[in-house]
Amino acid sequence: MKHNPDLTSSELSAIWSSYMGDSLNICVMKHFSATVIDPEVKEIIHFSKELSEGHLNSLKSIFERENLPIPQGYTDSDVNEKAPKLFSDIFYLRFLQMMAGYGCLLNGNVLGTTYREDIRNYYTASMNESGELYNRVVKLMKTKGILIRSPYIAYPNEIEFVEDTSFLAGHLTFKKRPLFAIEITHLAKNISMNYVGRTLADGIAQVTNSKEIKKHMQTGYDLASEIINTLEKPLKEEHISTPTSPDSAITNSRESPFSDKLVIGINSTLTVVSIGSFGLALGASLRSDLVTEYAQLIIKAGKFGVATETIAIKNKWMEKPPQTIDRKKLQNKK
Repeated sequence: MKHNPDLTSSELSAIWSSYMGDSLNICVMKHFSATVIDPEVKEIIHFSKELSEGHLNSLKSIFERENLPIPQGYTDSDVNEKAPKLFSDIFYLRFLQMMAGYGCLLNGNVLGTTYREDIRNYYTASMNESGELYNRVVKLMKTKGILIRSPYIAYPNEIEFVEDTSFLAGHLTFKKRPLFAIEITHLAKNISMNYVGRTLADGIAQVTNSKEIKKHMQTGYDLASEIINTLEKPLKEEHISTPTSPDSAITNSRESPFSDKLVIGINSTLTVVSIGSFGLALGASLRSDLVTEYAQLIIKAGKFGVATETIAIKNKWMEKPPQTIDRKKLQNKK
């Protein structure tokens, strides 16, 4: 039996994707750190950047031990630390809250597909670090009075069982059952995430010099607005409060802090986060109207993602992820 097995496809995919994500986060945090005003927010930004820098060092060691090429990822050339402040400190916190929460989910999922002890140890530690970052962000937001919570609902008084299949109905009926708490949770979460994404798209569209990327970011802004309006509707129909628009102002800067390559990388990452979140929401929703809405939003987000990757490919910015050998191509070679 081999005691030092090679990396599995899932492990190889995980470390490659993690390297790309952490190199991207370092660039974003460098600009945030250079422009943040509040010292408490700066401390959390610095903590996030330090975590990603530690991750890159650990991942580089794994790549080197396995004799694998280290991805280029994103580098100092992709961030302009001297660019003026574009987003508010509050936006920095909301962005960190969203990405730390996603990190908890992603690292937990990856851990479930890793087998080698060193890789399991790495993702166990990463999951704990994402949790620590999330807790720090939420604690500070609570202290500053800017924490937006999920909506509250009345506590149940007794145990009930479903008596017929009408509770699945959501289309073509005036008797939709009240939303489940889990359905409210996902509606609110996706609304909040898209407020962050919309603000980011608005800011980047303001500073980019590329007409193509400006148009793409404006499309992203419109899509985020559509998603927010779509998901707020079922909450409003039941008189449930919706997450408010974050008070994260955009400055009047006209200088981009990020390269066009990094902007597209951020877009790609947020699209993956969004589609994954819609998928979780779809799986947790039992009312047919919600299932349909999430399925349609996944398609729309997917189309936006394809447009994002098309720009990356056209500009030769997209690194090819690890893939299996093309056996047919090899077999057809003379």
